[in-house]
Amino acid sequence: MAPLGARLPSAAAKPGPPPPAPPSGPPPQAKTTRRSFFKVLLTFAALLTAIPFVPWGQFLSSSVSSSGTPKRQKVTTDINKFNGAASGKPVNVNDLATFPPNSSWLVTYPSSGNLTLDSQNPDTFVKWRLIRMPSSLGGDQKAATAFVAFSEVCVHLWCSPNYDPENSNNPADETYQCPCHGSVYRLPDALSIAGPASTQPPPTNAEPMLTLTADPDGSLYIEPAVFDVNHNGVVGYGRYYQSYESFIKPAAESGKTAAAP
Repeated sequence: MAPLGARLPSAAAKPGPPPPAPPSGPPPQAKTTRRSFFKVLLTFAALLTAIPFVPWGQFLSSSVSSSGTPKRQKVTTDINKFNGAASGKPVNVNDLATFPPNSSWLVTYPSSGNLTLDSQNPDTFVKWRLIRMPSSLGGDQKAATAFVAFSEVCVHLWCSPNYDPENSNNPADETYQCPCHGSVYRLPDALSIAGPASTQPPPTNAEPMLTLTADPDGSLYIEPAVFDVNHNGVVGYGRYYQSYESFIKPAAESGKTAAAP
């Protein structure tokens, strides 16, 4: 008990509880940010779903047409070390020494008109692999039919295939092969016979090809290309392989451009 006269502390003097903190809540726009994130995620997923059904090759082939109008062009190989003795030379079907059977060279089509610039052009969508076929397929004949020209863009995932049966007598090696994923294309019609490209539906399972002819002197020419799937194909996308027999080969045999239906 407090002594008489002692002053009792007043209620006002008692320390009280600290004032309550202001109510906390989610940062402003948190719900909006989360909602926006899910919208972006769903949009991205929809795009991924659509990718396999978009004919990207049809858009990418614009790099071919934009580099020049498809026209008749005398075949001259690019200037590079890979073309060996044929580097920078016009192709003549009678020249079996410079252009022997079972060999290949890089060419540019459509040409810019300047061989040096063409040779330095890194765009594979205007690069073609000119192949003089093995003798078993008529490569020793002095005719345009001895040659084929395949696109340097694989119709699977756009790597650059090659033809290089060097030091091999195995017919299985006389094919156009992509080193990236193993797609294999046969001569002379460029149909894929192995690897992932062979599992793709037509017309995405055959390489685009050029139409070749030769004049009376033996000079090899590329005829104006028809870049659709029923003729020379769409670079990066493909072509119906039957167009070799119906459109490309007849021109080589007759020496004249095959009429597009």
